[in-house]
Amino acid sequence: MELLAGTDLWPVAIVTVIFILLVDMIDWYQCWTSHYPPGPVPWPVLGNLLQVDLDNMPYSLYKLQNRYGDMFSLQMGLNPMVIVNGLKAVQEALVTCGENTADRPEMPIFLSLRNGQKAKGLTLAPYGPEWREQRRFSMSTLRNFGLGKKSLEQWVTEEAGHLCDAFTAQAGSPLNPYTLLDKAMCNVIASLVYAHRFEYEDPDLTKILRALKENIREKTGLIPEVGRSRESAE
Repeated sequence: MELLAGTDLWPVAIVTVIFILLVDMIDWYQCWTSHYPPGPVPWPVLGNLLQVDLDNMPYSLYKLQNRYGDMFSLQMGLNPMVIVNGLKAVQEALVTCGENTADRPEMPIFLSLRNGQKAKGLTLAPYGPEWREQRRFSMSTLRNFGLGKKSLEQWVTEEAGHLCDAFTAQAGSPLNPYTLLDKAMCNVIASLVYAHRFEYEDPDLTKILRALKENIREKTGLIPEVGRSRESAE
């Protein structure tokens, strides 16, 4: 019987590796589908990153909702996610099962900024006893500023009047209400914290909102997901 030469073994090795990878992918996908709601088939390593529009995620999720229903799964890199839509499903997830959905994802950039686990903060801190204690302290402090009192209601009512005036000034022409709504919410917070509100045409207010949106976009784009995937792999 003639033995195969080294050059003849390469095709056999390549076919063997491809076969093993296919078997592993099939096994992994069966495990995935048994633990998560239905969703688009993820690619190895990248998951569904190439199947959604990262610049317009709301529309991508809307199309997936029409296909898979109010609850479906995605894999962003190596991180599995469950997307919940609809009042009934959201209420069940956030209220009925609130303890199970109260945690927050770890973001590498925030771990670097807060020196690892030494400064957990509040907004993106892991859910647990420390977070609940920080929340109680924060709520107590905000109440001293007027949260839940008539003083805060007065600021909200005043800002609502300015918002209605801004809508009226459009004189029935088409507009994007999100811009004005963002400015109104920002003004309520500014009134609470700084006792000062911005005019809607104020360039400083526009600059603040632009910085906030850019910050959110940087934290939810492709690069942060790849970073979280690398951490998951490690």
